[in-house]
Parts: sequence; C-alpha cells; structure tokens
Amino acid sequence: MFHSIDPNGYVAVVVLDGFSTLSLGSIIEPFSHLARSFPEIAPRLILAGLDGRSVRSKSGVTIECDEDAEALIERLGRGRTPASIIICSDTEARIAEKNRLLSLLRLAGRNGVSIYGVGAATWLMAETGILKGGKGTVHWKSLAAFAEQYSEVCTEDALFVSNGSAVTCAGELATLDMVLDMIGSISPQAAEATANQLLVSLPRRGNTSQPGSQAHRLRDVPQILSDAVRVMAYNIEYPLQATELAEICGVSVRQLERSFQNHLSTSPMQYYTQLRLEHAHNLTMQTNMTVIEVAVASGFGSSGALTKNFSRRYGETPKQRRQNARRLSIAEAL
Repeated sequence: MFHSIDPNGYVAVVVLDGFSTLSLGSIIEPFSHLARSFPEIAPRLILAGLDGRSVRSKSGVTIECDEDAEALIERLGRGRTPASIIICSDTEARIAEKNRLLSLLRLAGRNGVSIYGVGAATWLMAETGILKGGKGTVHWKSLAAFAEQYSEVCTEDALFVSNGSAVTCAGELATLDMVLDMIGSISPQAAEATANQLLVSLPRRGNTSQPGSQAHRLRDVPQILSDAVRVMAYNIEYPLQATELAEICGVSVRQLERSFQNHLSTSPMQYYTQLRLEHAHNLTMQTNMTVIEVAVASGFGSSGALTKNFSRRYGETPKQRRQNARRLSIAEAL
C-alpha cells in the first residue's frame, strides 16, 4: 500500500476542523518514532490544514500545521507528490467544506498518490468515485447509513480496508493499527519496534470487526446465535418470520428461542426488532432520508409503525430525534 521508502519523500496529513485528536496522535507518534529510530527509511511528515494552518479539534484542542492545503495542492500541481496523503477528520460528522478537499483528492488520484481516509473522510472518498466497485469502512455507528447511500461500495465492518491505492479507516484507535500496517509495508522490523515503543502488544489486523459493532458484541456467544443475528442483519429491509429464521439456521424455533433467552435475555423477534430500530436510528441521524424511507429501509413498512416503535425505544420520534441533534450541533458550533 505504501508506495515509497525514499527518505527524501514525505507523507502529507490533511487535518480537517473537528478532527479527532486520538486519530491524529495515532498518526504523528508512530511516524515520529520511525524518524528517530529509523531515519534512513522514514518519510517526512507534513501537516496541512484544510482551511488555513490553524485547526481546531472536536475536543477543542487547536494545533498549528506546517502549511495549508493550498500549498499542498500547488506542490502536487508541480509534480512534487507525497508517498501518501492521509485525510484526518472527525470520526462521524460529515465534512461540510469539501470543494478544496475534493480538488485535492482528484489531483492526488491523477498523480497516483495513495490516499488514506480516516473517519468521515471515507464519505468524501466515496463521493469522488475512488471507492466505486471496491471496499470501504467507516465508524460502526455510520456503517448502515454509508451502505445505504453508497451501494456501489462494499461496506465492511472492519478497522481499515484497502481498495487499491485508497485505504479507508474507521478512525480513533483503529488509526494506529492502520499506521503500523503502513510502516510494516516499509519495514516489518520498524513496525515491530514502533509497536513496542507505543506499548502495543499485538497490532490488530485490518479486517478485525470494530468494537461496538454487532459482530464484535456477539463474538463470544454460541454459533447458533451469531448465525441467527448475521441472517437478521442481512434481512433488515424484508424481515423474516421466526420459522424462516430457524430453518435457515438449521434448528427448531424452540431451540432458537431458548438460546436467545439463555444468552441475551430476550426473544429472537424482540432482538430482531431492536436490530432494525438501531438501523433506523443510524439512518435517521446519518442521512437525510425521509421517515417513510427510513421505515421501508428498516423493515417497518410504514412511518406510523416506525414512529411507534422508535418512540418506545428512544423516547422521541425520528423527526424529533433528528431536529434535537441538529439543534445541539448548531449550539456546539457557536
């Protein structure tokens, strides 16, 4: 994935307003150690602010970058391309100011530069067509919405995935696993030394399910349960009956019910409804789909059925949930 080991080369990190400090630290610290311990193979790290050199994180930390995005775009235009460009953004919030970043991504693509998208940057990479026909990942809270909007991308529940010269990462601490993998493609020895320095006993593989995702939550349950939930997840829009679910899993309805009750303290159909409501909630918060569109995509069939179940689960209607979230977002931005 990493195209250059030229010590005179560089990696450009484009830092967006609202970036995750954990994600950025997971980029800077490994490369800093690489530069100190393996200077002969370490590329320079250049931080570029998308809208000026001063950039403020979601947590309120302000950093001063080496340059702004215009300088990076100008350098790319002159053919002084980096080995890779890493877009460091917020984990979930969609990118509002994107014209300059779209220009940068297209220019980088034309120059054959590897592009790494961290967090919400995956959405913009999909918008440019970089991921079309390939794979991509986002934070587990946004997986459903991303898959709904970009059906031409194979959305994976993973820490990070490669799509040729484009790599997408869920963000936060998964960024560290991705960066260690980048360093490992330069030198496995350097990657191991860097991991040891950062007290990482075993870097996770890119295809590891994200903590918090459905697959991760059920990693220790009996096979019958993980099989049943996997079937449910693949049949959200058109929910199955209990008899159909049991038949696909090769067990009786009674066996399936007993397994859910023993390990999850609920029935298969109740769990199925909760799964569909989570899907509806994610679509409500992460997309501009109408309530009826969310209802259909979540297998409720009508806005009334969705609203009734949604209100019981979250204490407010989908419309209220979305409006309150937007009001809070505006208040935080002031």
